[in-house]
Amino acid sequence: MDIRIYFVLVALCAALVKAQDPEIVDEIWPEVQQVGRTGRINCTVTNKQTSVVMWEHVDTGEQISRDADIEMQLNPMIGGLRKYEVQKRVSGDRETFMLIIRRLVETDAGTYKCTIRITAVAYDQWPTKLGKITVQVPPTIRPGETTAVLQIDQGQNSSLICAASGIPAPNITWTKSDGGFLPVGVAQYRSHILPMTNVTVADMGVYRCVADNNIKPPAEHLAQVLIFHAPATRVVQNSVGQAQNRRFDGKLECIVKGHPEPTVTFERLINQGRAPINDDDKYDINKQTTDNQNLKAGEQWYTLKVKNVQANDFTDYYCIATNVNGRHESTITLFETMECQGPNCPSLPSARAPLLQLSALAFIPTILLLLRHIVLAR
Repeated sequence: MDIRIYFVLVALCAALVKAQDPEIVDEIWPEVQQVGRTGRINCTVTNKQTSVVMWEHVDTGEQISRDADIEMQLNPMIGGLRKYEVQKRVSGDRETFMLIIRRLVETDAGTYKCTIRITAVAYDQWPTKLGKITVQVPPTIRPGETTAVLQIDQGQNSSLICAASGIPAPNITWTKSDGGFLPVGVAQYRSHILPMTNVTVADMGVYRCVADNNIKPPAEHLAQVLIFHAPATRVVQNSVGQAQNRRFDGKLECIVKGHPEPTVTFERLINQGRAPINDDDKYDINKQTTDNQNLKAGEQWYTLKVKNVQANDFTDYYCIATNVNGRHESTITLFETMECQGPNCPSLPSARAPLLQLSALAFIPTILLLLRHIVLAR
């Protein structure tokens, strides 16, 4: 036999044998699922014969299965089904081994390898293909790396940090809780770091960072910014009226702002001088803790109640705020009125009712006179 024909026949036999070797015929498509759901990836082989198809988690090095049998020691029941399962489907000479992972957690993500173990073939010659499972995770804020409270002097520079995790990585957006502009000059700012440059008292307030990666729910965090500054005071009404000697009270209101939080006191004008006011039977000093929706960031609402207003109570009162950075005051005048003022005044009978009764009585003589004329005319 011609030596050339011999080699051709050997090559044809080798090719025929090669064509009969087990092979992974399709790509393993990546799987993307949210945490808690079920992931599935497929490995399709031909000419499997007596070889074994194995699944392995490359990231952890754990071998999961041999053909349809699960090799992992820890395979808990979840809702009546095992966490790991391999389902086998046969179509002609094609066999598909579907790896199913239920109740996905973040550690289930990664690269998975499908391998055909062939007897009498070297390990590095075994057919393999890789597939990937991505586990989408809702955002979470990392508290230890995120700003909770920032205290800073006016004119200084700093920043707010919002550290968040999630898969995919979340977008982080900063806004101010009162809807105002951020120190960077816009209402919204997208970054995990919000620059605070040359801060002023107007920058004081509560800032909100929202981390969102389209996997619900988004994560939210509030950071408080406190600017050291001297107190400022303003009054709700600079003059308040009330009637005297009728057990009516006068309510004087003052709004205070400053950081550190100021100490608030009240004084009254008396004999061309000032006298301090104490919280006693005559006066009630109260810091309002509810219904503060009309206050700006850092403001506190104080009330001075003058009980049972008398003639000598009509004078000027001073709301004084003091902290380590300074002092400020506002003046409120309490003046006399003829009637009770305020929402707690007693209801009085209408003064118009007696007048209507008198008006009706005044017409009686006229009616009688008309009736007399009618009778005489008959």
